[in-house]
Amino acid sequence: MQHIRGPLLVLGGAGNGKTTVLAGKVAWLVRELDVNPTQIVVLATSVHATRELRRRAEERLGRKLPTLSVIGFAEFGLQLILRRFATLGLRPGFSLYDRADTEAVITRLLQESQSQVAALAGAVAEQIACWKRGFASPAFTTDSPDTSVASVAAWAYQRYEQRLLAANSIDLDDLVRKAVRLLTTDALLLSRWRDQIRFLLVDEYERTSACEHELVRLLAADGIALTAAGDDTRTVDTPALGPSDNLARLPTAIPNTRVIKLEQNFRCTGRIAVALSRIVGGAGGFSDVAPSYGARPGPPIRILQARNEQHEAEGIVAALTAHQARSGADYRDYAILFRDLDQAAVIERALRVSRVPYQLQGAPSFFAQSEIRDMWAYLRILSNPADDDAFLHALNTPRRDIGHATIERLTRFATTSGRPLLECALDPTFVKTLPPQPAESLRASVQLLVRLTERAAQSDPAEIVRDLLAELRYRDWLRDTCNDAKIAAQRMHNVTHVIDMLQRASRTQPEAGLRAIFTQLQLQALRHGAEDSADGVALLTFAAARGTEFAQQIYIIGFEEELSAATPSDTEIEALSERHLAYLMISRAREGVTFTISAQRRLGGALQTPRASRFLADLPPQDLQWISADTGQAFAENSLVNSTTYVDRGNHRSR
Repeated sequence: MQHIRGPLLVLGGAGNGKTTVLAGKVAWLVRELDVNPTQIVVLATSVHATRELRRRAEERLGRKLPTLSVIGFAEFGLQLILRRFATLGLRPGFSLYDRADTEAVITRLLQESQSQVAALAGAVAEQIACWKRGFASPAFTTDSPDTSVASVAAWAYQRYEQRLLAANSIDLDDLVRKAVRLLTTDALLLSRWRDQIRFLLVDEYERTSACEHELVRLLAADGIALTAAGDDTRTVDTPALGPSDNLARLPTAIPNTRVIKLEQNFRCTGRIAVALSRIVGGAGGFSDVAPSYGARPGPPIRILQARNEQHEAEGIVAALTAHQARSGADYRDYAILFRDLDQAAVIERALRVSRVPYQLQGAPSFFAQSEIRDMWAYLRILSNPADDDAFLHALNTPRRDIGHATIERLTRFATTSGRPLLECALDPTFVKTLPPQPAESLRASVQLLVRLTERAAQSDPAEIVRDLLAELRYRDWLRDTCNDAKIAAQRMHNVTHVIDMLQRASRTQPEAGLRAIFTQLQLQALRHGAEDSADGVALLTFAAARGTEFAQQIYIIGFEEELSAATPSDTEIEALSERHLAYLMISRAREGVTFTISAQRRLGGALQTPRASRFLADLPPQDLQWISADTGQAFAENSLVNSTTYVDRGNHRSR
């Protein structure tokens, strides 16, 4: 922790204290060496990791840290871009597209190509995102897309980039990539950041992308003390890029990096530590793990056998409530993990029946709610009139007498003239091509946007949004379109919360207009994460669990073959993603782990007969306890009515 002369790489498995080292180092630098917190930057790859690092550092230090001291890579990239956006061809008020916005633009691109591949928009968007995160570009291009995702993505890549530039916009995967471009091409900017930062700390280095690795390499020079921490017992792979090897690349990229290995597991009981060691040790080529832990072995790892998902949910809740009654633990000490959100409903019902409070994490965030996306679209178009995606959203929310044919005509006219949709909608040449009724509806909608855009620089942002909602009769529209008055009221309450956010930001920046205030709101959206202060069982998907902290008791639903949503072949099942996913799930637990295995499970609408995960064969049999979902009692493994078949290092056997 006290190493400050030269770069340092701290390696360790789950629970070995890597985050504690980073948080402790921040506090030690400020308290013992009197380092100004503004000279420290701690980067993390996720909202959860950022929040946990900040919480621990501030807890040790006893005071708040500046925003830039502990920050996510994406937000740090945006801060850099805001200082030099003109260099990137952007204008003031540029928009930040999220995943849904990106997919919408790509969908329109594919539809305009008059091909049959518009349904691939989601996969194409992910492929383009992977290229961006990997600092790569398509290896080939085609004049027109065929039916393969790679070919369609290659065809769409440059066209999508051109649409972003024309709309004065960037997407989430541009944030770090364009920040690296700025630092690479602007020597003065790089020098200023290197002068500002004395200590650079990075958490979860095994999860960094190629872009994030390059950002660290650029910043960690000229005497800046780098401390990076990563889990060398697992790696992260992406569909297009394969495994990340940034942990291995770091000592070469930054010479004289000292490597320290943390061997002791401080988080888990002995049995969980052994399970993690065995899971990792079962895959060839991984780092050896020799966990050191205290004398307390902890309870056995339990495998709960159920007939179906309803039976499984009832068994989990019964086991959870029984343990909670015995231990007196808070409900927040429990977490239930599952493959995808579709599996949450049956668990939620069982928890409600037993009156157990819970929080569903990984569900759409506040900023993803439909009414918030409506407000975001209006704020984007008022801040950035060139944002075509926001214009199309605003034009049809609430729905007006502007049909699909009118929008198609407008889109073709804008494409031909090379101008934004909002500007083209005001062009008399275009308006004359429309029938009277659509022309009048379009005119009224566009004039409202233009009128409010003109006020955006001087008027109070909250007042502008209130006037907008009143003219749109948005509250009435919510009541008309919602089936439930309570739901409509809640959605309007969320809209009111956005107005409150604008008001608070205006009070801190009284001279700022809507454009500057909305930029701050976009930063807030990047920092947004689910609150975890309430006492409730955490429900979250495997994917959402990646950046979370640990719980005392973890219930892993469906510890079965093909843990991930994908369906790899037998030869691929030993690939890093499956084994590391198993490792990750187990590593979330401090005290106890319960796997569930169901005789029948419905996935993707189809009823399946799953097999227990082959990774169970890597665990010591004496550390496992098989439990009946009917009685909650342990039973001998060989007494199962339905034998469970799994694989041990490629050899099938029945138990």
